[in-house]
Amino acid sequence: MILVPLSRRRAASKASAVAVLTLSLATSAVALVDLPPAASTPDREAAPTVETLVAEALERSPALAAARAAVAAARERISPAGTLPDPMLRLSYENDGTSLSLGEEPMTRLSFMAEQAIPWPGKLGLAARVAAADADVAEAAIGRLRLGVEAEVRRAATRLLEARAAGELTREQTENWERIESVARHRYAAGLGAQQDVFRAQAERTRLLQQQRRDEGAARAAEAELRRLLLREPGTPVEVGERIGEMRPEAPDANFERSRSEAESPELDAARRAADREALAIELARRDFKPDLLASAGYMNRGSLPMMWSVGLGVTVPLFSGSRQEPRVREARARLAAVKAAEADVRLRLRARTETQLALLAQLAEEARLDREALLVQDRMAVEAALASYASGSVPFVTVLEAISTEFADRRAALARLAAFRIAEADLRERSLDGAPMPAASSPLSAPASPAAMSAAGGM
Repeated sequence: MILVPLSRRRAASKASAVAVLTLSLATSAVALVDLPPAASTPDREAAPTVETLVAEALERSPALAAARAAVAAARERISPAGTLPDPMLRLSYENDGTSLSLGEEPMTRLSFMAEQAIPWPGKLGLAARVAAADADVAEAAIGRLRLGVEAEVRRAATRLLEARAAGELTREQTENWERIESVARHRYAAGLGAQQDVFRAQAERTRLLQQQRRDEGAARAAEAELRRLLLREPGTPVEVGERIGEMRPEAPDANFERSRSEAESPELDAARRAADREALAIELARRDFKPDLLASAGYMNRGSLPMMWSVGLGVTVPLFSGSRQEPRVREARARLAAVKAAEADVRLRLRARTETQLALLAQLAEEARLDREALLVQDRMAVEAALASYASGSVPFVTVLEAISTEFADRRAALARLAAFRIAEADLRERSLDGAPMPAASSPLSAPASPAAMSAAGGM
């Protein structure tokens, strides 16, 4: 029988425990430096991409349907604005004497009259163009809604992908801590470790269980938001055929994004259309100084006496132009000045927000590069160094645990940075101005009445 010294047996047992721990961690860890694309599966290949979800949301969005209907309604106001007011027909009877005397007295007659209001040439055309410009301004709101729906889908999909990827990472780390706890128990049973190492491993597993519940809750919330945007029934699963960990973010070209932001901004487009509308409104208000016409024709039946007929032409007299027409011109000019000032404000705010988002994207892209090329590599090396130092007895077991916990925290932070980059991209593409109002088309109830409307209402 060969007797082995107790110190040598303990060293061998300790080395065995370290070897088991090292092997378990090495076999369970995924590549941390350069995450390879996950193997394609039939389910993943069949799952829709984010672009597919965006197209589905745009097609089914009730907000977009409402905006299109509002624009269609505005288009229907163009033709009435450029059409003559309805003619007026009048039937009257004039009697000479106390008893009916049609055909007996020359002044007794039955009359049929027709009257037609005719606005000054050019007024109806301008009124139709103003109505068309109102519809154009309303149509610009569709662009804002489209960008908003698209950004909401992209953000919700990103949050869903992040939550699911974080859940996978948490489950992987839970398995690691199960192995660590097993090793700690064996070491404690062999008299090579402290009981606190077992408790520490158990506490970490409990924390990971809490984190797993948070990840599941975040995934359910993001999935519910996607179902709302896609108009799907509650409980319907939503799959996205992408993995956020495969991203290699790069900062966008700043000059290109600056020019595209102004070209694609719905607010700037609406402001430009509103300015065109107000310029037409000024010209229409000036035309109100021109007189409108009223043409009339009549036939008078006198029974057995000879018939009579009449024609007439009347004009409006802008007698009260100082209190009626001139204020309309000044109002239209003030509205144009307001729209141009709003356009300048929108442009400045858009440029500032674009610069802010470009700076954030550049920052996140650089941080993601450092995660991929440096930090996660260093974390892996720190874990391996801690294991080697623990094997030689130069550091306690808790050092290994802390190195593993730090690596896990950095991997989650790297995942969050990738998600933040995608959300920042969605924000940039949305061209949002944090609640800046869209220039609205003038309401038909508050806008100055067109000459045709005035004539139809008896303003002649």
